Amino acid sequence: MSATFDTKAEAEAWAIATEAKILAGNGVENIVQEPIAPIAGKAAKDVFTRYAKEVSPGKRGGRWEEIRIKMLIRRSRLFDRPITAITGPDMAEWRDKRLCKVSASTVNRELCLISSMFTHAMKEWRVGLTCNPCALITKPRKPRPRTQRVTIADRKAIITQLGWNETSEPTTSAQWVAFAFYLALETAMRKGEILSLRWSDIDFDARHAHLDMTKNGDERDVPLSKAAMTLLRIVKEPEPAAPIVPVQTGHFDKLFRDAKREAGLSHIHFHDSRREAATTMAPKLSNVLELAAITGHKSLSMLQIYYKPTPADLAARLDA
Repeated sequence: MSATFDTKAEAEAWAIATEAKILAGNGVENIVQEPIAPIAGKAAKDVFTRYAKEVSPGKRGGRWEEIRIKMLIRRSRLFDRPITAITGPDMAEWRDKRLCKVSASTVNRELCLISSMFTHAMKEWRVGLTCNPCALITKPRKPRPRTQRVTIADRKAIITQLGWNETSEPTTSAQWVAFAFYLALETAMRKGEILSLRWSDIDFDARHAHLDMTKNGDERDVPLSKAAMTLLRIVKEPEPAAPIVPVQTGHFDKLFRDAKREAGLSHIHFHDSRREAATTMAPKLSNVLELAAITGHKSLSMLQIYYKPTPADLAARLDA
């Protein structure tokens, strides 16, 4: 058995207590380490709740992480146990049960979150863990990547359900969702990026939309093709400080989900618009670095240090 401590005194105290239990006839596998801090010995759910209150709010997407943590606590009795009593086999059993209910991608996301909470508790709150139990198990194999395309018929069916005609200025929340869907198809922007945009971020002269913060944590200038410019100019006299799509994330998701279901296209995801846009753009560009510059693909960001086309140049290529 082993453990790590901040001071020699704490280490010696733990060693003496642990050896005493072994000499008393307790099996090593039955020994739970002594708490070395006030939080140690608490149920895992209490540690997770503290993480949701203290750590999650400082993250982008912290609200959704808090909701996911509450769900994890509510759905599994495993996290009622002391955090020091949860082992690798326990997490493997939890993983297998979750795989019977949700996809491998969902399980991987949840495992990453749980692993982050264990690691933070070990490093910052000095719980009595010698290792992260999530590191002792194998993650589910990632599913094959999606190859879903969004056809002209698909997009028209969805915006019809949302009550928009492609040419008039949106006036309802549903119409703004349709407008955002078409903007995503023309720019390859993510839903969150579109919802974060304000009219002051649009430069019609330089032909780009400035994203101050993206999923990768970087800023990016998204080139605007003629089709994207025409779409944005549908809106007459916008306020510079106003959001381009004035719909809250949760309401946006519900409206799009209901529309695609009513259109008989439940298999379509909003994020498929990003893949469709990239597929459409690729033949118009001279190399993959240009596509990476438009979409903000992180894996090629280092190469873009040496090759950095301007948004106007890229917009001109997209018009070809």
